[in-house]
Amino acid sequence: MFRIFYAEKDATLYESVPTLNTGIDEILEVGKRLSTSGEYTRSRSILKFDTTEITDTLSKYSVDINSCKFVLQLFTSDAKSLPAEYEIEARLVADNWINGTGFENSSPSILNGVTWQYPISGSSWSTAGDITSNIKITGSLGGSWLYTTGSVDFSITGSEQFSYRNSDVNIVVSDMVNLWISGSDSTDIANNGFLVKFSQEDETASTTTGYVRFFSRETHTIYVPRLVMYWDQSAYSSSLDAVDLDSNIIYPKIKESYKDTEIALIRFYGRDKYPQKSATNLFPIQTVKRLPATTYYSVIDAATDETIISFDNIYTKVSCDNTSNFIYLDMNGLMPERYYRIALKIVDGFTEQYIDNEYYFKVVR
Repeated sequence: MFRIFYAEKDATLYESVPTLNTGIDEILEVGKRLSTSGEYTRSRSILKFDTTEITDTLSKYSVDINSCKFVLQLFTSDAKSLPAEYEIEARLVADNWINGTGFENSSPSILNGVTWQYPISGSSWSTAGDITSNIKITGSLGGSWLYTTGSVDFSITGSEQFSYRNSDVNIVVSDMVNLWISGSDSTDIANNGFLVKFSQEDETASTTTGYVRFFSRETHTIYVPRLVMYWDQSAYSSSLDAVDLDSNIIYPKIKESYKDTEIALIRFYGRDKYPQKSATNLFPIQTVKRLPATTYYSVIDAATDETIISFDNIYTKVSCDNTSNFIYLDMNGLMPERYYRIALKIVDGFTEQYIDNEYYFKVVR
């Protein structure tokens, strides 16, 4: 199962314009550019999500955060001069910061929020300090962040390596979110968001240049920065017979529309396409059969064909009981007034069968 959370604030920090705020710009940027003076200047993005929504979801579904997976997603607007291979990392921001109301092209520059030089106007980024015996603060201009001494069994740095591929970001940040929710050494860790940047190696390497720009929370598209929470809510226990995977028909019980606050139960009724009558079953065409336990679902935006939730063999398993196969969908986090469709993937040994372009629904306010 999944739940989507959207960034509550974000901005880009530009080393080339150290006091410029971009709190309501439609674009976030990560990279390194060559300035007119021949020096490299860096850009980093900072964004924050509301952990109250996460704790509410944990409570609603009675799920342990240690069994959850969290993925930070950013969607590319454009990119330029990127190397074939590079790495983007996410750090936990150490200082509280204000979003501000500036744009990249504001003239004169708006200085009322987070910048390369300040998290809050007039207040410098932290350069060093201890949170616990294992968690420290480091940083300078361009942001401060937390790091570990290596004596703890979790990571508070997430990263993704890119090699000749799409520059959309999908960084697993499970341990980092867990730190906000659970703390460390009986110490609360403040949620100041993520700092997204080139890796330390790429930021300092003279051979690594270029930048990638992502849609921000201010964009008027579906590509808003999001944090996706996954957990396994599936249950598979059924006395139904197995459906014929070579010849079947699957009927969904799905409404045309759902409220954006709704948690929907969607059923899939499998039947053999050419059932045979028997002495004990004179109406086999009405007999519901089950899809295998290795059946998974995906959620796709119907208009753009963008995959919102990908197939996953742990977190998007299709459940089954004595009535039929089914899934739960939490419509909270799916953008309202849009159409979506559900795709199924049925794995049988090394073969994979896909059922797509049939099960549509709309999310409404």
